Amino acid sequence: MARLVLSLLLIGAGPAAAAEPDPLVTIKAGTIPLILSAPHGGREAIANVKPRQGEGVAQFATVRDDNTAELAEQLAVQIEKRLGGRPYLVLARFERKYVDANRAENAAVESDLAKPYYRAYHRAIEEFAEDLQKKWKRGLLLDIHGQGGIPNALVRGTNNGQTTELLTKRHGRDALIGPKSLLGRFASMGFPIVPGVASEDDEDKRYLGGYIVRTYGSHQGHGIDAIQLEFGSDLRKKAALPKTASAMAEALEHFAREFMPEMLDVKKPR
Repeated sequence: MARLVLSLLLIGAGPAAAAEPDPLVTIKAGTIPLILSAPHGGREAIANVKPRQGEGVAQFATVRDDNTAELAEQLAVQIEKRLGGRPYLVLARFERKYVDANRAENAAVESDLAKPYYRAYHRAIEEFAEDLQKKWKRGLLLDIHGQGGIPNALVRGTNNGQTTELLTKRHGRDALIGPKSLLGRFASMGFPIVPGVASEDDEDKRYLGGYIVRTYGSHQGHGIDAIQLEFGSDLRKKAALPKTASAMAEALEHFAREFMPEMLDVKKPR
């Protein structure tokens, strides 16, 4: 408990102090206006907390998104190589069956002992988002998930463009769905995406975008555009992680040059 109290104090001290306050929540401040979040890849139990039962909870799930924490970490390394700066990083190491960080708190935890971990996760995103707004006036949050419905594809979740409202207001719909968009660039390297490039189809209802992107997206009145990235199981196999991470980092570099050059200028935050 003492370690957890210290964790929360460190988080409360601000982004510069938030290194990695607890083994079950990885929190690392960055140097560019990009946040990577991975809420469902954890493998660790929380001491003295029983698995959630989900009574009365809509869309209840406890399945882990295998290798999403590992993918986010590899992606962070590749991004730094390509963009010259570190993204902010928030990863759950706790199992989803104890805490679901991509749900509202009343649906995410069933034990008081689990609440501090949930709150630590979201406090980190909140403080990082505030840091991005203060320094650059805008930013991007990528929420990393895994899906098995379309194993070889990456599925976009923005609640049909709602969570990237600022991006499309500034640059038009092509910034979200076109060939120069983040997923458009990813598709150009041979990866299927859903919806397809330039498609005006609605996003897949199964992966439309959960609590994190709906809470922190730019439709909420601040400058953080948020995209849920649902990587297919083929893209998350251990052997595939380096290729997937490298390709996404390359896609992000092209996207940044076109739509968010702030990500490429680490010396002059705005």
